[in-house]
Amino acid sequence: MKKNVLTAIFLCFLGVLQIALAQTNVTGHVTDSLTGEPLVGANIREIGGKGSATTNDSGAFSISVSGANSSLQVTYIGYQSQQVSVAGQATVHISLVRIGDALDEVVVVGYGTRRKSQLTGAISSISSAELKETPVVFIDQALQGRAAGVDVVSAGHRPGEGATVRIRGVNSISAGNDPLYVVDGIPVSRGVNLINPNFIESIEVLKDASATAIYGSRGSNGVILITTKQGKAGRTQFSYESYAGFSRILNKVDVLDGEEWVRYKEASRRTDDLTVLLDPIELANYNAGIEVDWVDLNLRDGLQHSHSLSSSGGNEKTKFSVDVNFLKQNGIVYNSDFTRGSLQFNVNHKVNERFNFGLTTLLFMSKTNLINAGAVLSQAMQISPLGDIYEDDGRYRLFPTNEALIGNPLANVDNERNQQIRNRMFSSLFAEYQIIEGLKYRLNFGPDLTFSNDGNFIGSYTTILQGAPNRASNSRDDTKAYTLENLLMYNREFGNGHEIDLTLLQSIQEEITESNTVSAMGMPSEKMLWHKLSAGEIRSYDSDQQGWSLLSYMARLNYAYKGKYMLTLTARRDGSSRFGDDRKFGFFPAFAMGWNIKQENFMSDVSGLTELKLRASHGSVGNTAINPYQSLGAVSRSGYVFGDETALGFRPSTLPNPDLRWEKSTTTNIGLDFGLFNNRLTGALEYYVVNTTDLLLNQSVPRLSGYSSILVNIGKTRNVGYEASISSTNVDAGGFKWVTNLNLGANQNKIVDLYGNEADDIGNSRFIGKPISVFYDLAFDGIWQEHEAEIAESYGRIPGQIKVKDTNNDSQINAEDRVILGSPFPKWQGGLTNYFSYKGIDLSVFIHTRQGFMLNSSLHTIDNLAGRYNIPRFVNYYTPDNPSNEFPRPVNQGQTNVNMGVLRYRDGSFVRVKNISLGYTFNAKSLAALRLQSLRVYLNAFNPFTFTSYEGWDPEAGSNVDSYPSTKTFLAGLSVNF
Repeated sequence: MKKNVLTAIFLCFLGVLQIALAQTNVTGHVTDSLTGEPLVGANIREIGGKGSATTNDSGAFSISVSGANSSLQVTYIGYQSQQVSVAGQATVHISLVRIGDALDEVVVVGYGTRRKSQLTGAISSISSAELKETPVVFIDQALQGRAAGVDVVSAGHRPGEGATVRIRGVNSISAGNDPLYVVDGIPVSRGVNLINPNFIESIEVLKDASATAIYGSRGSNGVILITTKQGKAGRTQFSYESYAGFSRILNKVDVLDGEEWVRYKEASRRTDDLTVLLDPIELANYNAGIEVDWVDLNLRDGLQHSHSLSSSGGNEKTKFSVDVNFLKQNGIVYNSDFTRGSLQFNVNHKVNERFNFGLTTLLFMSKTNLINAGAVLSQAMQISPLGDIYEDDGRYRLFPTNEALIGNPLANVDNERNQQIRNRMFSSLFAEYQIIEGLKYRLNFGPDLTFSNDGNFIGSYTTILQGAPNRASNSRDDTKAYTLENLLMYNREFGNGHEIDLTLLQSIQEEITESNTVSAMGMPSEKMLWHKLSAGEIRSYDSDQQGWSLLSYMARLNYAYKGKYMLTLTARRDGSSRFGDDRKFGFFPAFAMGWNIKQENFMSDVSGLTELKLRASHGSVGNTAINPYQSLGAVSRSGYVFGDETALGFRPSTLPNPDLRWEKSTTTNIGLDFGLFNNRLTGALEYYVVNTTDLLLNQSVPRLSGYSSILVNIGKTRNVGYEASISSTNVDAGGFKWVTNLNLGANQNKIVDLYGNEADDIGNSRFIGKPISVFYDLAFDGIWQEHEAEIAESYGRIPGQIKVKDTNNDSQINAEDRVILGSPFPKWQGGLTNYFSYKGIDLSVFIHTRQGFMLNSSLHTIDNLAGRYNIPRFVNYYTPDNPSNEFPRPVNQGQTNVNMGVLRYRDGSFVRVKNISLGYTFNAKSLAALRLQSLRVYLNAFNPFTFTSYEGWDPEAGSNVDSYPSTKTFLAGLSVNF
């Protein structure tokens, strides 16, 4: 018996050995047959065998097959599948042919995917390859200039600062205008800036009502769909991506040096007596030739580095991916930095032919150290260059001169701390069951937990406290949210070319935020910061809870006939806890039609035209972006006298409005998709009109009521715009390729009605027929010159003072002369990207522009030109020897430069080279010895050049005295797959 067992084991061993010896390793590349571009994520499997693989970022793959004569099945979405015989080859090169054309690309839409040729709505797509071109910290930064009609403006340049995203303009005056973000099918209410851009597979921007109506109440400002990377069948693969570099100030706003400061004081005081112009400290430093560049003292090179490690793989039943990232960004101002650690885990499992489920979990931790911009940058800009940095004992001198209102910014940097910590867990879980052929049930569940911890500390030795007891505070917010969705999806093809796709949805979303704040003073040790507030004297404490919920139902029907005619019908009903009891629910319908004209027989002989599709849509979506409980009214704590004592009570603070209801936006969109010359030139043109009604707006009420206003539904706005997206393959020959992508968007918004009486609201600068936000003031018309002395006198002015336009020609300047000067919204904006590649070398240049918008720049009105604080060097002020027509003559301290505020309004138009990336991908053969599948190294320049007439920090987000300076960043990085 024992001998028989040993014999059996030996025979099994021989069989396994024979199989192992028969195994053959095959490597290769999969490319696009037309362009030669590598196809990332193509699936390769052995026909009749168990081997499988997936192509990496360079289109390369490696697969073990059972024999030298095996055959491979190669598939990729949007391309014809192909069978390839190994025929004893160790390396095979496979070129896949596109299915039809560019319009058959698969695009993610809400609750599913569609071939681009079947789309009826306005959707822009951004691939992971495009995202990788610019190593950005946040997702919204990657959107800038990449999608027509999407206006992305940096909210600031400090580390950890995000951006403001507007899709097709601004619709609402008081309610929110932020788009809805949806991550792996789950709507997210608190932004997505903690998500590492490396984790993203694609981004789709839904812009018209047909595309956004499935999200109803939250789709009025557009929808951004984010799809994270998923595991793919094949052997387990690893990749490592890293970059490091430094940032420097993009445009330093120089202020006056010591000699220029003295000349400025002379012009202000009308004397050259140094004992009058300078205080003793300044005078001593001036005579000694000592001066300080306070701005330079607070700046440094900001180091930045990022490291990502990922792994993915699986088989036909179970696929997984894991991504880990660490990022550190030091700001160019001392004690400002941003740190983020993130983890993504994804697994999908196919139980059987009917049932599958999956989970994606994203974990993030970030820490941001901020500076008090008003106490650092603002003071550095305005402090005298002739002050002392240190006291005699080596400490920072709190006030470098005898000026008591502008202190030493270095003391504040060293003795203040502002820290924000964010921990977040977001998950997307699904289970899908095929009931019968074509009919599926899907359950989506998305928990979203965010924990915020903000600390603030002001030391005793700062210009704010000046030796008084230190102060500290700590705020904590815990937000718990979830989304639960039930979906039925039915897809069927029948008859001769008929196809229907039906989706039914029931959804609930809820969010609750609990917060508490404690502040104290007199901490016994300043090293304690805010971590033991009970050790000091508690000054205040508070707590709060706030919540909201949504209940939704949706139905969508897609119909297509022979790929020529498409129809989409959508209806959604949403109920929001934010509105009155009888007004909670809103109904949002939409329809869209598409016609693939090129598929018609009469177009078959049209040469040069590859694709032509006409789209039209009309529908409504809602906006619920107001704070909870607005329909109920609110009370606030108030003190009152009760007998001989002061007591605390509560009084009504806002009026309730049980009739508060949805703000509604109705969009009409007409689009044309085209392809020319075998799709070497492709693009889309869009025209849209968005009418928003029932604006959520505060309306004034008589003061006798005890209130000043009430939130009501009143007023109308309109957005009209044009968009163009064009892609061109300019050269594709001899291994050299040049591709250009261009997108342009022009939008004009205006107020149609405010309070139902066709009257303007001058006090709030709101005007019928004008943009939602405008600058309404007197118009600058130069500086009064000597030869205009007589005319100036008639207006009560003298040469050297500001001249403004007498717009109504009544020979006097007053409020009646105010006009609309401009708007912060651009007339048009766009992006241009050129890609060049030759063999392993690649180069991309991305240019972004915003044109025709106005800034309100406080940098241009520092000090009222009164000779007290320092001013930017670009201020070309008037003197008798320098009859400037830009800035007035400085006045003495205590005097006023009349109408100085009109100098704040500046043209902010700019053209910016946003990104230049130069890379080299090593040949696969050269990497074989290192057992690497691919290796790419690159150099990247972010914001290297900006062209603008604006003299401040930055026209995008740097028009104030205390704005954090914008930066240009230079990075070196690598991407390796193994």
